[in-house]
Amino acid sequence: MKKIKINLLIGFMTILSGVSCVSDPVKWYKSGTSQETFTRDKSDCEEALLSTGSTQRDKDIYSLEGCLESKGYTAIPLSSQ
Repeated sequence: MKKIKINLLIGFMTILSGVSCVSDPVKWYKSGTSQETFTRDKSDCEEALLSTGSTQRDKDIYSLEGCLESKGYTAIPLSSQ
């Protein structure tokens, strides 16, 4: 019974984290960076995300947004432009 409650809690938290990640579309900006460099950096982040651990928890911890931010990019909401 305790295992079922834990699984339900984890499932609920996963749903909440997915809903909270829904946001306005953004444009990624980094001063002095060309579109070619951004495309390469984004591709690198996507590949890293695909090779991240196989569990959902691993995938929840690592994100495309976090990777791009670690490379110095800033997300600018399109609604603010």
